[in-house]
This record gives sequence, structure tokens and C-alpha cells, in this order.
Amino acid sequence: MVQALIVVPELENPKILDIGCGTGVPTLWLAENLGGTITAIDTDKNALEWLQKKIMNTNLNKRISALNISFFDLRSDPDYFDIILAEGSLNVIGFRNGFLKVTGMLKHKGYFIIHDEYRDHQKKCGLISENHCELTNTLFLDEQVWWNDYYKQLEKEINSIKTSQIKSLFKSEQKEIELYKSDPAQFKSMYYIVKKF
Repeated sequence: MVQALIVVPELENPKILDIGCGTGVPTLWLAENLGGTITAIDTDKNALEWLQKKIMNTNLNKRISALNISFFDLRSDPDYFDIILAEGSLNVIGFRNGFLKVTGMLKHKGYFIIHDEYRDHQKKCGLISENHCELTNTLFLDEQVWWNDYYKQLEKEINSIKTSQIKSLFKSEQKEIELYKSDPAQFKSMYYIVKKF
């Protein structure tokens, strides 16, 4: 994610949306490295409770709003957000449907950072160019990047939890980590850095 955001110019007080924020690893990075305010959404109530604790512990409650809501139920003014991040969430909600909804919420000259599986790459590039957007950059990630930049940190966070009751809240994340370990090759992915014009 860091390399993908390098190409986004610095914006003054941006409004940022993090779709499918989970326990908030990307959300907190955005808060620490970009100005502005962040709306972080996810349907996983337990993950959001964990994120909310981290927000309070880092005193970021005035900058981050964590909402337990589906992306499709989120209401926003048109052209509202300067930056929208989708870390794997379009893979869940459907690339086409998710992309079309996001472009309506994104400001003109705003940026949409998509992290998605590599499959159907050319089709995704076509959809982007057909919908008043420019693909400003792409970043291919092999399976090792997923481990080094995401799952390794996530596993460390989960293992640092002392009580089994709280640790049990992260069963789906633990399954993902095990899936990665069993077949890393399926985790090739791509960052798409998209600008709306």
C-alpha cells in the first residue's frame, strides 16, 4: 500500500474512505502518514471493535470514524472523497459493481487505490478507462509481498493478544493466514492507482 500511495500527490486535509478496513492496519497507516479525516467501514463488528480500541489508544478518534456498515449501504454525497482505498474488498463485492459505485463518491481529480487479485487484469483496465478514469499506475505484487506486508503483521498482532476469548474474534483472519501458508501462489495481486477526471 505504501508504494501505491507514493504516486498520489499530497492533498490538503483530504477526506479518505477505507472500504473493508478490517482491524485497521491500513487505516492507521493512512492516519499516521496523511492528513485529513478517514471513514473506515466494514461489516465485521468484532474487527471494528478492535480497531476502535486502537483508535482510542492512539488518540485518533477525531480523525477516524469506524462504521459497521456494508459498502453498498454507505450513503455519501457525490464527489465527496479525495482518496478511496479498497484493500481486497472489490474481490468480495465484485470489481465492476464496486468500481462504479466508488467513482460516484470520488471527487474529480480524486484517487482510488484498489488492491485486487491479478486475475482478469486486462478486463479491469478496460473498465477503468471506460468510466471517466485514468489508470495512472499499477504495481504487481507476487505472493511474498502479501506475507511480508500484510499477513506477517496481522499474524503478529493476533499472536500478541493475551486472552483466548478476544483471539477467537479473529478466526476468519487466522483462516486466511493458513490459506496463504497452504498455497501462496494464489495470492498474486495488483494495485491499481486510478484518478478520476
